[in-house]
Amino acid sequence: MIVDDEPTTRQGLETIIPWEDFGFEVVGTAENGIEAIEKYQSLTPNLMIVDMKMPRMSGIELIEKIREVDSSIQFIVLSGHAEFEYARKAIKYNVRGYLLKPVDEDELIPFLHEIKLGFKEELEFSRVKAKMDEENKERIIQAALTGECMVELKELYHHLGWSTFRILIIEVVNNGFPLSDIKKQLKDYFEKDNKGFVFSSSPHIGILLNADIGVNNNLIYMYKEVQKNIQTKFAASISQSFKQIEDLTTHFKIASDRIKNQFFYDDGKILSSDSLPAISVEACVSQDDITQLQLSEIVDQLIFAMEIGDLKVIERICMDAGKYMIYKDFPERLIKEEYIQIVTSVLKKLMYDHKDIHVTVSNILSRVYGIENQSKLNDLFTYVNSLLAEMLEQIDSNGTDILVKKMMNLIEQNYHKNIKLETLSKVLNYNKAYLGKLFKDYTGEYFNTYLDKVRIEKAKKLLLQGLKVYEVAEQIGFSNVDYFHSKFRKYEGVSPSSYRKEHSD
Repeated sequence: MIVDDEPTTRQGLETIIPWEDFGFEVVGTAENGIEAIEKYQSLTPNLMIVDMKMPRMSGIELIEKIREVDSSIQFIVLSGHAEFEYARKAIKYNVRGYLLKPVDEDELIPFLHEIKLGFKEELEFSRVKAKMDEENKERIIQAALTGECMVELKELYHHLGWSTFRILIIEVVNNGFPLSDIKKQLKDYFEKDNKGFVFSSSPHIGILLNADIGVNNNLIYMYKEVQKNIQTKFAASISQSFKQIEDLTTHFKIASDRIKNQFFYDDGKILSSDSLPAISVEACVSQDDITQLQLSEIVDQLIFAMEIGDLKVIERICMDAGKYMIYKDFPERLIKEEYIQIVTSVLKKLMYDHKDIHVTVSNILSRVYGIENQSKLNDLFTYVNSLLAEMLEQIDSNGTDILVKKMMNLIEQNYHKNIKLETLSKVLNYNKAYLGKLFKDYTGEYFNTYLDKVRIEKAKKLLLQGLKVYEVAEQIGFSNVDYFHSKFRKYEGVSPSSYRKEHSD
């Protein structure tokens, strides 16, 4: 900014000097000190060329007032008088140059070179200092996470001036970008407006949040903002708010442990103390009532479900196995290993039983280890079910054996109901007489006889459990107790009560 009460001086300096060649731009001029102060507030120049003798406010008075609020601005003073007093006062206010009017361009240019170099050095110093301050803050926080530098951490706390904090941990998933670039993007967002301070915490990026700011407590909004700024897939976990900076270590560990278990939670949210797992397992029975998971049992169940062609049953068995593993606190790695073994065993057994599907099984087997790449539990279930569904399509579910197995399974599951061959023929879309013949040829029993025997076997178990005869009759599907008596005696040769007496010891 050029400040001089003589228009010719202002215009001459503005037009004669090639300012851009020296890294400057004239942002404004003023004809006196009062006008210069008003324009300074909006233009904030780095250099002011000021005339000493001006009406209303002298150049020295102008410099004095601006120096009260700005210690970095540079001044060059102009004067038509070579009085020592002016020079002495100018030196007092750290003026970089003192020139006599009329101004000689060759005398001014060396000052411009010197001031430009000073600005460059100051800028570099500020950049280095800011970097060092940032690295020092990061070093203090990183050390505090291990329980060190707590005194320095308290000093940092006072410097920040925040009253409450939260810790946000971000883990970039399948990242194709350098982590340093992601960190910079997060710094641009969080460190603007004093929302937080970003630091490295390998393999994660940590953010010490200013919980005094409302948006830092809106997790839905924060997730969207992070997603918008880093534009890559990520997982995030946040601590509860805390007031004592010394509690940083504890809350960081809690948030870190939670993000390690992100596999058990759905995508699209910042994990917090309020987050619920994707699959909720209720402890409805005691630990003593649960036997150790037997892979062979799960495999047998899945093979049977495959043989009868029931995809819903397959999905239920897979889900039940997963729930059991979660209930038993299996870690992510072990859950994936168990499912790889389960699916591999099922496929190999089916390949042995169905010689014509070797190519299909081999193809699916080559993709089983894709289970390891599933980042979420629900994704794992979907992937496993898709493999088994693909296998199911290759099995001849219209064969006679499969059809009868379906009937036997329906009887096993529904023996206590009023189940009839006529009903099954409608469900399976077959002629009743033809279906009955297929069943007799395969099992050696008529449908009703087979049903009776299943019911009687169930009744024997219930009798030995201490249920009364009429209760047993009701539970296995006999509405008439006398009819149950006659059926039981027909197949077992004794009454229900006598059977219980004979086998109760």
